[in-house]
Amino acid sequence: MKRTSAAPRLVPYITQREGEYGGLESELTLSMNAFGAVRLAYQDETPADRGPRGEPWARCSQSLNAAGKPTGKPQWRMVNPARQREAMEQLRCQVSFCPAETDQSYIFLAGNSEGASHRAGEPVRTAQPPVCLKHLRPAIELCPHLRKGHIAFRALATSPWGVIGTRYRLTATGLEPFPPTTMTRPWRTGTPSRAGSWRASSYANCGTTRSSIWTILYPPPRRPSGGPE
Repeated sequence: MKRTSAAPRLVPYITQREGEYGGLESELTLSMNAFGAVRLAYQDETPADRGPRGEPWARCSQSLNAAGKPTGKPQWRMVNPARQREAMEQLRCQVSFCPAETDQSYIFLAGNSEGASHRAGEPVRTAQPPVCLKHLRPAIELCPHLRKGHIAFRALATSPWGVIGTRYRLTATGLEPFPPTTMTRPWRTGTPSRAGSWRASSYANCGTTRSSIWTILYPPPRRPSGGPE
């Protein structure tokens, strides 16, 4: 009897793996920066815990093999925030982490609902890292959200826009997050928060979209009407 074995299923680089966990709220505290402003911080904070504009990053463990690649049972629908940031900052494919640039442009995917209000030729904001041509179809097939309908954006250039963060407030019993309806939201880096509250672009349970980097995409210029094809 001939035996066959199924090829291992492709798992996107940014997908959370079993055994990867985020930081605890008990690790959070308040500190004062060089300008005398109070900000959210980790009790044992290191320089690696903050982004280029001082935004605190989410802590999340990573399950890696000897080659430094993610390993373990995939937690589908969950995203490892550290790997999402890595892929977005370096503009690498979210599926394989290979360089995503192709023909001097980048391809980004979004669900139909996300792109419904977009006007042709206008910049787009996204929290999804790019996809290389080789893994364009697999990226769609692996994502239930994209399988329902998707839009592909071709961008000639990109630039960081902001992060998704959780706002915290100080209460009589300590720090606590704002209600779920207001706690997770895109935040442009460099924008001050409201008095009495702190934005934690860093703290998030591993696998959520909080602390993801948002990038703005600049599409190719539109061809003049009646111009050559």
